[in-house]
Amino acid sequence: MGVQLGAIALFTVPAVVLWWRAWTGGPASTVRCRCLDPGQQVWFVAWPAYALQHGLNIFSTTWLWPSHGVNLLANASSPLVGFVLAPVTWVFGPFVATTAALTLAPGLSAWGCWLACRRFVGWSPACVVGGLLFGYSPFVVQNVAQGHLGLGLLVVPPLILVVLHETLIRRQRSATWCGVTLAALLCAQFMISQEILTLTVLTAVLGVALGALVAPRRAVAAFAFAIRAFAVAAVVTTVVLAAPVWYMLDGPQHIKGSIWSGGQVFFVAFAYDLWNAGRYTMQLPAFPLGAGQGTTVEFLGVGVLVAAALSLAVAWRNRAAWVLAAVAVMATFCSWGSAVWLSAGHGDFVKWLPWQWVTNRPLLDNIESIHFAALADLAVAVIVAMGLGTASSWSWWKAVPGKIRLVPLVAVAAVLVLPQWSTYQAPLVVQKVTEPAWYATAARSVPTGSVIASYPFPASAASESQPMLWQVEDGLRFRLAGGYVKVPGRGPGVIGTGPVGSATWTLDTLTLARGPAVAQFALTAAEIQNLRSALHDWDVAYIVVADTGGAPVEAAGVFTAVTGRLPLVSHGAWVWDLRRGSSPSPAGAASAAATFASCRPSAPTLGVAPSTEALPQGLNRCITRHGRP
Repeated sequence: MGVQLGAIALFTVPAVVLWWRAWTGGPASTVRCRCLDPGQQVWFVAWPAYALQHGLNIFSTTWLWPSHGVNLLANASSPLVGFVLAPVTWVFGPFVATTAALTLAPGLSAWGCWLACRRFVGWSPACVVGGLLFGYSPFVVQNVAQGHLGLGLLVVPPLILVVLHETLIRRQRSATWCGVTLAALLCAQFMISQEILTLTVLTAVLGVALGALVAPRRAVAAFAFAIRAFAVAAVVTTVVLAAPVWYMLDGPQHIKGSIWSGGQVFFVAFAYDLWNAGRYTMQLPAFPLGAGQGTTVEFLGVGVLVAAALSLAVAWRNRAAWVLAAVAVMATFCSWGSAVWLSAGHGDFVKWLPWQWVTNRPLLDNIESIHFAALADLAVAVIVAMGLGTASSWSWWKAVPGKIRLVPLVAVAAVLVLPQWSTYQAPLVVQKVTEPAWYATAARSVPTGSVIASYPFPASAASESQPMLWQVEDGLRFRLAGGYVKVPGRGPGVIGTGPVGSATWTLDTLTLARGPAVAQFALTAAEIQNLRSALHDWDVAYIVVADTGGAPVEAAGVFTAVTGRLPLVSHGAWVWDLRRGSSPSPAGAASAAATFASCRPSAPTLGVAPSTEALPQGLNRCITRHGRP
């Protein structure tokens, strides 16, 4: 156990450097980005701890999108991570727990690959190189940088490789042990990422089939043992996952059809991503300047590609190396999706690829084919370790003193990993989460479970998750209308902005409004009624327009017209307390809207400088003069 913990600690050191700014800049309120997936991931880590503490379901929640709620298994929620880190969340808070998970993800992934390499390689230093190559691959680093814990925590796939090797080759454990262990890993991966589980199973089936073709005699000898082990794994996995799988596929608020707008019809990739880092910057509205994600997730680099080819040549007698090479090639082909550009120009275009057979098939239509790159990276890392291990057994190499052997090994490791690591932005840029004053003060006294409709409005279509961070900072005391999560639309797929004039369309449009679009924003009577009905359906107790976003004054005007009440100016926010009074009459609503309009500056420059135009003092004084809600 001490050796394993020491290995995990060693492999986690580079990740500490990667997240250094988060750990030293106030981890209790620091996040990669106050936006999109990084913000969402903090919420996903926080929910299991809160649910366990209050006896709630960790797989679903009405703390977002009440009253129907959210099916968290239909989202990339990684409930196992939040469950395991619940003690950290309770003691230090969800921001620390999230940073800990994102820091441990590369180290644990590297450790898992290290264990897998030890199955095929006797020389421990070669296994360390393989572990670093996989754990700090562009796939892992770029996904943890984007807050994708389910994709960046890849400790289970290499452990599945270990169990498959034990089942099919070594067979020193009982078939029952192999089956139960495999089932435990499959269940754990389901609770981390169903997508990676699916890709791992597909790749494993391919690898086992290829292994049987390469070594038919071994396959026949292992057949009876493997059948018993796989049968145990199938039974245990079915019993454990039957309810969660049903819940994800057919439970409340499950997602029907593809989550992609228009269906996942045609993903196009670039073959040269394998050797061309291709730095890019994610276009996220709230990402700090210079916080691009670096290289593409499929990048391996010329050094790794050459090393893999040389390792395959060196270990050519090892049939496992050829099986892994075939798996790496097929996984790479699948990662390209339905079509691929072979060069930087658009002249060499290949449409036929294996993934074309399954694109848009049920249960597979929500898989991003590029994520097959994770399995290709694992196979390549083990092959490289096998090549180094085989070379270390040569007689002339054994004659070299042990300490001197480390010199060329370190040189080889540098050639392999440094070209990749040089493309990373380390330490990563992070942001402090600053709660609006109302959420940091008045929100702490609202009745637990009260529903707040916030501006900006949190939703996938509006690319806004920041209110979810405010909710987390307040200890999930209140529920949020909306949420940056996937919820069912009216038909197949996920809700977007909704039809023009719907409540979600109105709130998303207000949240996304910038510049001239703000001054031109106006609603019809029908659109106001749709929003009024939605607020009633969501059981909203408070509406809060914070001093942020591109159109807070416009949002306040809309909510005044919808509620028929003027807002209370409180702690730098406009607040409507809907617990008091009845629904507004048409005359009352029109009167409140007219009063708000008369109080507005005659020539506002809304959206140009939100920090100075939001909640203008003159407007606040006028509203207060005309009465509070």
